[in-house]
Amino acid sequence: MTWTTFFDLSTMAHRHLVFVYAGVLVLQLGYAGWVARNWFRAGR
Repeated sequence: MTWTTFFDLSTMAHRHLVFVYAGVLVLQLGYAGWVARNWFRAGR
């Protein structure tokens, strides 16, 4: 699998895979932001 085939949204399987990866990335960024916010609050 290459990057061009990974982002080829013509098939349902590829579309689902890209949306799952995007969802996981959003969750990880949100969790990292929550941890950073609490970490900086506790440091004050």
